[in-house]
Amino acid sequence: MSEQQVGPKTIVITGAARGIGLATARILATRGNRVVMSDLDGELAAAEAEKIGDRAAGFGVDVTDRDAVREHLEMVEREFGPVDVMINNAGIASASPNILEQDPKITERTIDINLKGAMNGTIEAIRLMEPRRRGQVVNVASLAGIIGVKGLAAYSASKFGLVGFTESIRLEFADKGIKLTCVMPGPVDTGMMDGTSSSPLVSMLAPEEMATGIADAVTTGKPRVSLPRSSWLLARTISVLPPAIGIRVGHWTRIDRIYTEIDPAARAAYEQRISR
Repeated sequence: MSEQQVGPKTIVITGAARGIGLATARILATRGNRVVMSDLDGELAAAEAEKIGDRAAGFGVDVTDRDAVREHLEMVEREFGPVDVMINNAGIASASPNILEQDPKITERTIDINLKGAMNGTIEAIRLMEPRRRGQVVNVASLAGIIGVKGLAAYSASKFGLVGFTESIRLEFADKGIKLTCVMPGPVDTGMMDGTSSSPLVSMLAPEEMATGIADAVTTGKPRVSLPRSSWLLARTISVLPPAIGIRVGHWTRIDRIYTEIDPAARAAYEQRISR
């Protein structure tokens, strides 16, 4: 049997300096947990953690470097105690008309951060959790992990991979006391959506709404979280349609234009930041 978790949890969140990660850190800290905010931008993570207060600490880490992730988690265990929850949230989404027009370097970077980075976090966290027979890994994927998205081929590939990886790990450690949660958001109002178009059938969530769903899953151990419900139902419907019909539905609903009909000026700052 797994050990029973009592009291506040020590929670590591990657990509926690901005967006969903930052909103999740704030909510979890408010609920009495110790949050370790990990981000490539360590200075910003530390600054945001200071605003949250004593329950938060911010550090720099490159999730694409497995050795660095291992060392980071070992440091957390030394300084703050056993890692109870690992939230692999770090991710980027570069939009382009099609994959041929995307810089190959950003294609590789997308896979390295979104998929390999989350794999690194999952593997190294479970390495620490398994002997204790308790712990939870939360992987933030996307609804783009169950349907293809025009203009986001590399992103969608990374999220399909992350959904499959998470479900496989769930099976491998089902009897080890380790809980796996796969999070599949629809569009969330963060920098990732800067300069994009809209669809009348797709709702935009505030980061705090998605973060609340993640924080609730940390409390309940819920295996899958997808918000908003309407976008999840739309994505599931499209995923089972014949491809030709799915393409038509995407065109009729303008879903296929969200990431292809963009405002380059409004998106420039985000694209520039993720390419560094």
